[in-house]
Formats: sequence, C-alpha cells, structure tokens
Amino acid sequence: MDKKLKILETLDSYFPDFNGPTVLVTNYVKILNNKNDCSLLVPKYPNHEDNQPFTIQHVKSMGIFEGFRCSFPFYDKKAKEFVKKGKFDIIHSHSPFPIGNFAAKMGKKLNIPTVITLHTKFKDDIYRLTKSHIVTWFVMKYMLRTFNRTDYVWTVSDGAAQTLREYGYKGKIDVIRNGTDMKYPSNPAQLIETVNKEYNLEKTKNLFLFVGRIVETKNLDMLFRALKILKEENIEFTFLLVGDGSHLNHLKKLAETLDIKDRIIFTGKIMDREKLSGFYLRSDLFLFPSVYDTASLVPLEAASMKLPTLLVKDCQTSETVTDGVNGFTALNDEKDWAKRIKEIISAPERLAEIKEECHKSVYRSWEDVLNEVNEKYLEIIEDYKKKHGKKEEE
Repeated sequence: MDKKLKILETLDSYFPDFNGPTVLVTNYVKILNNKNDCSLLVPKYPNHEDNQPFTIQHVKSMGIFEGFRCSFPFYDKKAKEFVKKGKFDIIHSHSPFPIGNFAAKMGKKLNIPTVITLHTKFKDDIYRLTKSHIVTWFVMKYMLRTFNRTDYVWTVSDGAAQTLREYGYKGKIDVIRNGTDMKYPSNPAQLIETVNKEYNLEKTKNLFLFVGRIVETKNLDMLFRALKILKEENIEFTFLLVGDGSHLNHLKKLAETLDIKDRIIFTGKIMDREKLSGFYLRSDLFLFPSVYDTASLVPLEAASMKLPTLLVKDCQTSETVTDGVNGFTALNDEKDWAKRIKEIISAPERLAEIKEECHKSVYRSWEDVLNEVNEKYLEIIEDYKKKHGKKEEE
C-alpha cells in the first residue's frame, strides 16, 4: 500500500482571482486527497469565503493590481503555526513570490523537502504591469532567489524550462505537464442545444472559440485582424470570446474599428464548467493566439471535448501539438492565421479526423497528472532523506 503523505500546496493567488494556476492547484489538492492528506496555503481575499472540500490556510495580504495580492506570511502568526504544526512530508509552491519564498524558508527550517513549479513568464507580466525595467529587475532577482532556495524545481513545458534558464536558474529542472478536469460528457447533444438556444447559434456555420483571461498578452489584437481578413474575403464565421479582463473594452472598440463586431459574441466570464463544455462541444475550432503562456490549460479543455486548437507556431503551449495531426499552428501573423483558418474549415473531413486525434493525444486528465506527481513526491522524499536525513518530529 502506498504511503499516505502529508502535503502542503501553496500559491500566491487564489479564488476569486481566476487563472490557470488557481485551477491547477485546486485540482492538485482535490485529487491528491484521494490518497493523501493535502492542504493549501493561499492569500486571504476580503469578503470571500472558500467552498472547497479541503483545508485552506489563508495568509494576510493586500491588493496590488489586476486582482493580484501581495501576501505577508512572515508576519502572519497563524500561517507560521499552521506550517510548523502540520507535520508535512513535502511542500510544493506554485509561485515564487512571498508565499513561495516563505515555503522555501520554512522547508529549510523544518527539514522538509520543497518543490516549486514555474507556470508563468513572470518577467513579461511584471514589465507589462509596471513599465519599469528597474522594478522588473528587482522582482526577477527576488523570484530567482526563491527558486534557488527551493530543493526541487519543475516546469509545465520544455519551453518554460528554457525560460527559467534565461532567467538565470542553473539547477536541475523536471517537466510535469498540465491536465484538465473536463471529461467528454454523456449528454453532448443536450449541452450543444443549450448553447445554441442561448446564443442563437442553431444555423451558425464555422463557429470559432476563445476561452481565457482577456488581457493584452493573449495576442487577441492579432487574431481580430485575422478575422477582419476573413470577413473581407466573405468567409462565413462567428467568434465566441469567453472571458473577462483588463483588455476587454479595448477589444470591443477594436471590433468596431475593424468592422467585425457583428461576427463576435462577447459572453463574459463563464464559471459553470458544464456550460463551458457546451461551448467547446458546439465550436468547430479553438483559437489560441497567445505566445505568452507556458502551457495553457484551455487547449487541454478543448481537446477533452474533441475540439482542436490553432496555436502560434513554436509557442510553448504548442509543444504537444503536431500541425495537421492533432491540432494546428500558424505564424504569429494575421495573414497567416487567416490563411490557415480558411484551409482548416475548407477540409471538414480532415478536421473531423483531427478532432478525434486531439482527444487521444493532447487531452490529459488531472488524474493522470496527479498519479505522476504522487510518484514524484515519493521519490523526492526518499532522495531528500538520503541527502539531509529524516525530518525531525515535534
């Protein structure tokens, strides 16, 4: 029988801030708890109560920008006591900021192995938000120090590992790829019908979809220009844009400027996973033009519903996609995207084959991921004991 572990996962953001790492860490804790005792350490958000089936310890924090929080774990007595008395076998951080740094230091103090995963191109985000090279340099130096303090380092893609090397990290890196909680449903026709009725899509041909945070780094401006080209060439299509964010109003104005407003449906944020499944099932092609993401979850969600994705060629999220086999790629250029979309929709039989193949080879469940993670945790704990001795019992 496998050893039941005491695990602590940490993240410097959480619900109601909705992002990829938030979804990921929630699935980590839920599924790891099938075999283990897993808890979560995250910032405290004002006026928000968690409704999760696992233990969450909150850390004092304050808002900074775009929903991000700055936490103060070193000044939070309850957080310190929670970690000290938790008798954890391993601590896994999913961000390198105050809570991740706190986890690394507490691991050293308590002789507990620590893991950290790089999920995001932080340097790009920090500069975008601050427009300051000095602030970016300072934050990156802090971030790299956290990685160097942590015992074991993971990333979610080979490209993310290369990004971490570019940031200056020189140690060993393991790649543990992401998964999704979505599974192909037993009632796809019903879910499709619900979406058709709500958005009047019964007769719509060539329905394209994007799901995610509506921020500048998603490269949606380029996609809108590609859609303008399709409209000018009299290609019939409708584009569903699902999500919310700081770039949304800009995109609404851009749709008017490019005269494609009549082809776009802005749905806002959709938190209902069943309803979201209906969007994926009803759509003909998922469009994900981001070159920022290291390994986005939404193409995996799409693949779970047999919906292939068009991505920017050689972006980090495209690592598991072979163009024309289990998905599609195009150059980061609106003309090439418009050309590739036309090619895809003009070959419906081939598209149907690729829909099946993306489900077979791109889709990966969180259960599969967490089985791998659980084995890695056991290996790390044994390796750490050999190097540092057993953890001291209180």
